[in-house]
Amino acid sequence: MKKAIILFIIIFITSKASLAIYSPRAMGMGEAFTAIADDAYAAYWNPAGFAVNPGIDLAGTYQMNNRNQAVGDNALALKGCFEIGMDPFAWIIGVGAVSLFAYDGAVYLADQGVVKKGWGREGDKYAKEESMAEGVKEKDEEAKASGTEPVHQSISRKVAATEALKHIGEGTIFVGKKYAKVIAQEMDQQGRHYFYVSPWFRPNYYRPTIWDDRYDYVAVEITPMDKAQFGGGITILSDQNASIDQDTNWYSFSLASGWGEIAALGANLNIYDLRIPSINIKGLGAGLDVGGLLRISNKLMFGITAKELLTTDIKWENGAITRYQTQVNMGIGLKPIRQVLVAADVHNLFGQNAQEATMHYGIEVKPVYGLALRAGLSDNSKTAGLSLGIGQLIIDYAYLGGTFNRTQMIGATWKI
Repeated sequence: MKKAIILFIIIFITSKASLAIYSPRAMGMGEAFTAIADDAYAAYWNPAGFAVNPGIDLAGTYQMNNRNQAVGDNALALKGCFEIGMDPFAWIIGVGAVSLFAYDGAVYLADQGVVKKGWGREGDKYAKEESMAEGVKEKDEEAKASGTEPVHQSISRKVAATEALKHIGEGTIFVGKKYAKVIAQEMDQQGRHYFYVSPWFRPNYYRPTIWDDRYDYVAVEITPMDKAQFGGGITILSDQNASIDQDTNWYSFSLASGWGEIAALGANLNIYDLRIPSINIKGLGAGLDVGGLLRISNKLMFGITAKELLTTDIKWENGAITRYQTQVNMGIGLKPIRQVLVAADVHNLFGQNAQEATMHYGIEVKPVYGLALRAGLSDNSKTAGLSLGIGQLIIDYAYLGGTFNRTQMIGATWKI
């Protein structure tokens, strides 16, 4: 097992993958994923999704052809979620306490001028898929135009990391086995709704997948009812993209909490380590995303996420200052029957940054336990994809047409 995990990490760290952080499943559904977001890539779509489906997932993605302009060379994502019994009042109080602590902490950092709200501010703003190269190089050009030599002050990653580590706590991921006997008796419940259950991919309570409905068990004690979920993840993206003159490293640290998998809240702390190769200038910054999920039933779900709700300036060695723009996304998911999921998203809901909102639609059909077929429409660009489960491994594939330049991407998730 340990050798397989190490090999998995090596393959995806050394691979080249455009749009890697976005996940093949989400892209295959036309990016209509804000209300779904239950895999290891939840950091990009909705961090509240880390509190859905207990277990540990390790994921990576590889681009097969036709590189896009969007950021995303190499990606590795780790998701961990555990579940404990807890009454809803205690969960609400716990989330409230954490939220109050986070609010007071944000106020303090704002007073120190470290973080600022991500909306309503002047200055250069960029979507995460865009390069900051031109804006940064303008700073050097301004200095040369005034007859002075550009001044570059070195930025130390070590110092920045030391400061960041003061605010990062350690967590323990634990999956309980209290009801092992009951679980063994009920595993076939998950496969009974499908036309066929393949012998190479069987239901496993400790590693729930997109084919499972955790409320479907007869024994209430092994459903999510009256239980609290606590999850988190680490997402790493590294991109060396000469076509946009920007090397990008993103590090996202995520935490989420849910109750009964009905309601969940989550947040990302994003660290941005950027470089403009043409002038060898580095920049560092950070941002905070928040998201929420509401699953009224196993047939109807809603999601909302605010990206870069709080943000630091990205400060460059030549004195330039940029930042990523705030964006609010909202989505809905519907299961008319157990084997079919349809979803719709509106991205940039409030038309911020003088950009129009975009619409996204997707469908996922699961005729066989261990097989899923997908299609989508991402702002008029057609997409498609599929998933295949083999043992503890899920293989995902997506084809992205239209403005995505016929990109094909393949990814894998190891259910540890």
